[in-house]
Amino acid sequence: MVCTSNSTIMVRHYIYRLLLLFHIITGCTCRSSNANNAAISRAMMNANLLRPKFSSASGTDDVRTVENVRSASVRKISKQSIKRHTKGAPMIRTTRPLLFWENMVCGAVSRSMAQTIMHPANTMKTILQSRGSQSQASLFGVAEGEALTFTKLARLRNLKVLTRGAGAQFIMSVPHGAVNFAVLEYVRKQMGRIFQNSNMGFGLDFLSSCVATFCCSVVSTPQMMITDNIMAGTYPNLSAAVTGLAKDKGVMGFYTGWFPGLVGKIPSYGLTWVFFQQLKRMQLQIMKREPFDIENSIMGCMASATTVCIMIPVDTIKTRLVTQLNYPDMIPYNGIFDAAVRITKEEGFGAFYRGLAPRLVSVVPMIGIQFGLYEYMKKVMLARDNLGADKEESRHKMEELSMEVAADDDQPFPAPAVRK
Repeated sequence: MVCTSNSTIMVRHYIYRLLLLFHIITGCTCRSSNANNAAISRAMMNANLLRPKFSSASGTDDVRTVENVRSASVRKISKQSIKRHTKGAPMIRTTRPLLFWENMVCGAVSRSMAQTIMHPANTMKTILQSRGSQSQASLFGVAEGEALTFTKLARLRNLKVLTRGAGAQFIMSVPHGAVNFAVLEYVRKQMGRIFQNSNMGFGLDFLSSCVATFCCSVVSTPQMMITDNIMAGTYPNLSAAVTGLAKDKGVMGFYTGWFPGLVGKIPSYGLTWVFFQQLKRMQLQIMKREPFDIENSIMGCMASATTVCIMIPVDTIKTRLVTQLNYPDMIPYNGIFDAAVRITKEEGFGAFYRGLAPRLVSVVPMIGIQFGLYEYMKKVMLARDNLGADKEESRHKMEELSMEVAADDDQPFPAPAVRK
């Protein structure tokens, strides 16, 4: 009877080893390793292979030797230790700074989408700030001698005119956003390393934005010259604007408004970025969590609205200098100071705020959309890392399950390790 029992045990062990081989070939190489492991365990349990019976000299079945009992105790202790060390240790996912090209993608998407969506409002702002805006009143159905206002421009019938230059705006805003945000984040990170022991706070945000705006002016100034002149009616489309500007002054024709553009953009972009970062810090201190996408958009709107009210006179001067090519019969301005003095004398101080309403309507939602999309795109980029972390966590759970199966006192052999 002993020989028969031993033969039965050997047969069962051979069958079990074959099942282990099958488990190694299939379960460790396919995606559903947990399901394969569970299925094999259930099949073996049903076949009574996980409970081999040992016979003693007295012929009594299911009596375990001292060695079996000792190994079972060790496996129980091992199982408890595994549960204590693995189940209480969750997977920790840490965020990282985005790479340069990732910031370029985030900036390009957010800037191009925001500027294209708000292009009609930006066109209204440009027309109202232009020197000869009243001469275009007939294009918008306004009678001669009647003042051209924001509400009259916002009529649905004027949508076709207000969307002129939208294609050029989209094309030019892609490199603008890519360069601006990539350089901004890079400079901010490098300056943070240099001044890591000092508490610069908003000063660091402002300086990094100023450097990024200056570097980005290589792309943003031609965009401003082309789109502003299309919106003002100087040129009908992108190709005509490029040809006209290049024909008049060559390459430098695209950089005519470089200095006034920088004078307006450096403090404007800097203040907006500083206000936005300060609002994010306040939100983090109050709410004790990262802001949602809609909260980023709202904070971007608040930051841009504050900046627009401060910087609208500078923006008006910049627009006058850029678009004065459209009015050759008028005496041109000779710079920022001359434009400021003449606008005040000839039209009054209120002329600086004539474009405030459309400026708020165009810039505030645009910055809100831009910052909201930028923060969202950053999460999308970081989510690519989380996909890898999910795979690592699945592998970790599979190893934990295999170790638990190996530590089970009913399992005569340890489960194979999962191949990495």
